This record gives sequence, C-alpha cells and structure tokens, in this order.
Amino acid sequence: MGGRTFLTNLLFGKEAAARRLQARTRHIRELPDRLILADVWIPAFAGEGGRILWVGCRAYTSTDYAALEAQGAEVWTTDIDPDAARWGREARHRTGDLCEIDTVFPELTFDAVVCNGVLGYGVDAVEQQKRAMAAMAGVLRPGGRLLLGWNTDKIDDPVAGGLLEPWFDPAPFAGQPSRTGFETVTHVYDSLIRR
Repeated sequence: MGGRTFLTNLLFGKEAAARRLQARTRHIRELPDRLILADVWIPAFAGEGGRILWVGCRAYTSTDYAALEAQGAEVWTTDIDPDAARWGREARHRTGDLCEIDTVFPELTFDAVVCNGVLGYGVDAVEQQKRAMAAMAGVLRPGGRLLLGWNTDKIDDPVAGGLLEPWFDPAPFAGQPSRTGFETVTHVYDSLIRR
C-alpha cells in the first residue's frame, strides 16, 4: 500500500478513503477532456481493434479498458508506480518507465498507444520526453496511432518543440482534428500516426 493511501486510511478510515477516491474518480471522469476521451476516442480505438497500450493507470482509467476491448481489442497497461498495477489490466500490466517502454515490452508491438497525463507528471524534462517518444515509437507499429494527452501548464508544447520528430506525424482521428484543446481545462490531446 502506498504511503498516501496508508495515510488517508489512517486519518479518515478505509470507508471514508474509498468514498473520497470514488468522488475524485467521478469528478475527473466528468471533465471535458475525459468526456471526449470516453465518448469519442475510446470507441474509435475499440472499432479499430488490435493491441493497445495504455500508459498511466489510475482509478479513473480502469473502466476504459473494458470499453476498448468491447469489439475485440487487446489492452495492455503500464505505469512507473508499482502501486498503480491495481488499476491496470489484470494479467496484462507491466510496471516500467515510459522513457524505456520499449524494454518493458520488448516482445510486443502495439497498434495504438494512449499516453495521457504522463508528460508533465513525471516525464517532465525535455530530454525525458524525447526518450519517451523514441521508446513509444519503438513499440508502435508503422501506421499505428498515438493519442498524447498533456497539459499546457505543466510542459511546453511537445509538437511545436519538435519532440515527436522523426517518428510521428499529426493526424486527425475519430472526426477530431489532430489537436484538440479545451477552454475550461489546460489539457490538450494530440492525435498522431507512427511513420
């Protein structure tokens, strides 16, 4: 059990901690960026099928895997935090660093990668972000899709900064432009294709 979870349980009790987690999960899933993810991109990825890697696992992401698999996709999950495995895909989760994800999944190639809320939340420095892009390109098949979610108040624009070169090109997906931003939150999604 992580230190934060232990402290919350100690201070508030397990039932109160569970209610707080449920309320936080509900709040996050109701944000405009999470709504478009759930209502537009997840069904589109599910429709394309194949093997999908979900990077970054939390309580509010755990219901997305079944939605992705509804039409036959195979979801794998990863997070650098060993405690996050409880929110990953059972039997298809690996703990590892996004900057070395190609060594975490050396035998697998993915048709799509959803990397949302990792840049700026652990993968912060430009050099780390470049390594992460190279590593994701290493596990993504040519022509495969990357949905990259990041926050304008956490990092500089990775596309404008050239961090996706030479591996990815912007590409509209699921009726959405290659970049989708929001007026009420700092989140941005970039839809990309592996060269």
